[in-house]
Amino acid sequence: RIDASMASSRWALPLLVGALALALTLCDPTSLHPLLRLARLGVPGDESVDSFDVHYKEVLGNKQHTSGDAGVASSFYNLATEFYEYGWGDSFHFGWRKRGEPHLVSIQNAQAHLASKLGVGDMDRVLDMGCGIGGPLRGVVRATGANVTGLTINAHQVRRAEQITAKLTPYMRARCHFSLQDYLNVDSSIEEGVYDAAFYMESSLHCENRTKTFLEAFRLLRPGGRLVALEYVTLDAWNSSDATHAELMRMHLHGNGAARTPTVEEALAMVRAAGFVVTEHYDYMSVGQRLYGADEFPWWGDLQFSEQGLLPTLLPAHPWVRKGLHYVLSALSAVGAVPADVAKAAALMDMGGAGLSGLGKLRAITPQYYIGAVKPL
Repeated sequence: RIDASMASSRWALPLLVGALALALTLCDPTSLHPLLRLARLGVPGDESVDSFDVHYKEVLGNKQHTSGDAGVASSFYNLATEFYEYGWGDSFHFGWRKRGEPHLVSIQNAQAHLASKLGVGDMDRVLDMGCGIGGPLRGVVRATGANVTGLTINAHQVRRAEQITAKLTPYMRARCHFSLQDYLNVDSSIEEGVYDAAFYMESSLHCENRTKTFLEAFRLLRPGGRLVALEYVTLDAWNSSDATHAELMRMHLHGNGAARTPTVEEALAMVRAAGFVVTEHYDYMSVGQRLYGADEFPWWGDLQFSEQGLLPTLLPAHPWVRKGLHYVLSALSAVGAVPADVAKAAALMDMGGAGLSGLGKLRAITPQYYIGAVKPL
């Protein structure tokens, strides 16, 4: 009885926190729709967390997994997409904002920067290389009127992107398109040499040799076409010999389905190796600090307890809520109410968020090192 009581007490607080989190989330019922889809339908593609974990079994620190990048990315987004939409919205990327502003402002700031660097106008042809469920793509269309085709390796993401876009106006639907593609090997259904611009919004982190996907973008762009790449890179503070840094990086790579993270110099070299001429580059995530100083809310803040005030800045992303959700789903899984892999995937998402934001807090990584480049005439 003592053992049972101790076990029960270990579960009581996490269950309470998770239940409270879900109750608070009900203030915006639509935010629960992705979780309800997971509970009803299970993980897309019947993806297995245990099978996914095998890819990262021997990965320590900033090391590359030994599996194929494309397969790992597709599996990861079967596990992650619904959780990302629940916790972050339809735009799977970061951004900075002024302290006190809502999370949406971070997304809007990053997409405004992206749109301004693309330099495109109404019905110019643009590629989104790794489009997720289309949040940044739709942001670019709203800002510029461009005709954008998004590529993703994950079939569930294509379906979800199309479902969201189908509810928009004819103007938006005529300019938002999605295609199931491996951006390391784009097939002939995507016309070659005609696109005015291409962009990566934090999407190349899933391949170790990014030159492979940049070569595809180079092939698809017209001469003079522009590349805008927002890249995951390590920063000067990254210390591979530091045990804390190494563990946080391990958590990030595994929990975000990522390949080894390059340095700034390596990232620039991979763009140039594809044939592009780099015209400018800088860490876009450092701009908020220059604008707001101590009033900046950093890109990693929504995922770290240290940046929260009396109320969570983004409830589903709060560390207590992420952990509590895993416990709630585990309890529901134990009684057969949700598939087991849904609960396991929640734990994977929590690990990825904690690892990446921990590295961000240490200024060891940025998710948006901006590289602007052009395909020569």
